[in-house]
Amino acid sequence: MSETVKPLEDQLQDQRQQLEENIRQTETQLSRLKEQYLKVLGALEFASIQKQQSANTGNDPSNLEDVTS
Repeated sequence: MSETVKPLEDQLQDQRQQLEENIRQTETQLSRLKEQYLKVLGALEFASIQKQQSANTGNDPSNLEDVTS
């Protein structure tokens, strides 16, 4: 029966490798989420600037061109 069971050290090495892979995958996912988050923050900031300039110009759509250029 002991022939079919991996030694403890081998089991731990396997577990270590699996955890390392999980960490790599999670770090990759976290990087993507951070990138998406920063894009949304940028879009929110842009929208806020547009809204503020729109309010300052009396809601004249022709003046929004200055914001986007």
